[in-house]
Amino acid sequence: IEIPDQINENPDLKLSDDEVQYDVEQVIYALETAYSGRKFLPEGEHSQLIKNLKKISETQIASELCLAIDKYLDSVSDNHLNAKFNNKNCYTPESPRKASVGENFYTKTKDVPWKVKLAKKKGKTALLISIVSFPSHKDPIWNGFLESVKKNLSKVQFIILDMRGNGGGDDSFGARLSDLLAGKKLKSPYGPQWTSQTPESSQVFVNAFEGWMRMMEKDGKQRPPHLIGLKQKFEEKRDKALSEGLPEWNKERFNNDEGGFESEKSIKKPIYILVDAGCGSSCESTIDFFEFNTYAKTVGENTAGYIHYGNNGKVFLKNSGIAVQMAISFNKYFDDRMIEKIGITPKIKVPSGKDAMDYAWNDFFKK
Repeated sequence: IEIPDQINENPDLKLSDDEVQYDVEQVIYALETAYSGRKFLPEGEHSQLIKNLKKISETQIASELCLAIDKYLDSVSDNHLNAKFNNKNCYTPESPRKASVGENFYTKTKDVPWKVKLAKKKGKTALLISIVSFPSHKDPIWNGFLESVKKNLSKVQFIILDMRGNGGGDDSFGARLSDLLAGKKLKSPYGPQWTSQTPESSQVFVNAFEGWMRMMEKDGKQRPPHLIGLKQKFEEKRDKALSEGLPEWNKERFNNDEGGFESEKSIKKPIYILVDAGCGSSCESTIDFFEFNTYAKTVGENTAGYIHYGNNGKVFLKNSGIAVQMAISFNKYFDDRMIEKIGITPKIKVPSGKDAMDYAWNDFFKK
């Protein structure tokens, strides 16, 4: 399942029966050795998925094979599990959920994923914070983010955190923002996280970082040092698992022993978090970081539901060039709620076609 030196980009490439079988076997091998769902999918789903994939056998073109694989992957209770060709999903459900509560106030420019600004209405000032994506916390693109928030907190009566359309990534700065506004690290709503530590699990991460860097090189950019470092980290972990062996699973508990929310340590101002059906994965975990902050309210519609299966690597199929994304971790809430493919339900629900930003302002003026 190591990333090929060359990845096919021709969707009309015709594949022989043997080439189709080889690629399908690659997917199955990774699902059985690297994927966290092999242990944590609802009973029977993983074995049925393998049976379904084995049905794929006829000679096909690359795009048709991707569609067949992706349709089976979509049938299980894991929103992150998918197959893409040239970075585009191959299967679209008949009735996909679409964001319907307004656009994020920030249109990303120059790859900067965040925006902090002041807004005034009826003599009141709000601090608007937008995060439209979550690049690695090691990326210098985050320089100045928390400082911009800090310097404006004393000027405002409340905060609006706009997370609409944020598809996820590295939630480290979501956690840091939560800590800043709460004045401390809050108790987590999560129970334990299990992470697969097989050599194959590390390899799918190596593949993902290598794939991203190749895409950047195609755009004329240099390989970022932080991605080079992350790739090397997982290469070392893979090699250690191969040579010395590691426990198959690592169980990590979150900070559920931390003290509760303390109003006096916090900014003591209302926080409205705008959410929509495009908010998924690390966008959702960022919302969870605010769960025990009594000043925080979510506003909008149900989020995407990409929360229980995380830390996603990739397998690039040798013959077709299809990229299969799969998680190596499984996250559990302390109260056993399951929201995969359901999403986080907001405290203030906004009707479809209305703007969540307006509802946040209106709720503040009701006080």
